[in-house]
Amino acid sequence: MQPTQYTLPVTLPEDETLDSFYSSTPHPAVNYIRQYLMEPVGTAPLYLFGASGAGKSHLLYAACVQAQEMGLTSQLLALEHLQQLDARVLDDLEHLDLVCLDNIQAIASDMSWQTAVFDLYNRMAEQGKCLLIVANEAPTQLGFQLADLVSRLQACTSFQLRLPGDAEKQLLLQHKAHVRGIELTTEVARYLLNRQQRDIRALVAILDQLDKASIVHQRKITIPFVKAVLADDDGHYFD
Repeated sequence: MQPTQYTLPVTLPEDETLDSFYSSTPHPAVNYIRQYLMEPVGTAPLYLFGASGAGKSHLLYAACVQAQEMGLTSQLLALEHLQQLDARVLDDLEHLDLVCLDNIQAIASDMSWQTAVFDLYNRMAEQGKCLLIVANEAPTQLGFQLADLVSRLQACTSFQLRLPGDAEKQLLLQHKAHVRGIELTTEVARYLLNRQQRDIRALVAILDQLDKASIVHQRKITIPFVKAVLADDDGHYFD
């Protein structure tokens, strides 16, 4: 019987969709995911790699959201959180339409997990189902002992995602603000980039904090307002 829901609970970010994935030029991985979900038979699995913050997890979440919108079943597994579990948690996942494996480098020292992923790869291919895999390095750089798994990963369609530069981060932050209906000027975006963490997820969390505060206080998001919100550790932005 085909599962009708996630076998493990996963909370998907509401705004991380294929449409909201932003880069300076349209990224080919976005269209590949769309096509793969529509026509998985005969299409190679997808392998995404790159540094933390490059957008890999965004695309995995987005693939699951897209699958849900298409009425498909899906499962996202962050392998760094599963090492304490038996690798048999991957059993029967081939009955799902889409399986996403995040941070596969986490199993580099675990042969039982490498074997389980290898077997899952083969079962997904035999069933004509979709498999998306994310890592921080190319397959040959992961340090896997199981050569057959490395060979399978090399057979995937691979895309390397690169960290955005400061100019791209500024545009990305303004794009995410626009999606939320927030007016974020160039000056405020630059202020946030220069004085806050450069990680996009952290910046977006700050953006959400500013959005809530601006609604409460009926204020535009200006540099003085940002200073007032971020300077108060007690959650009371103004006296």
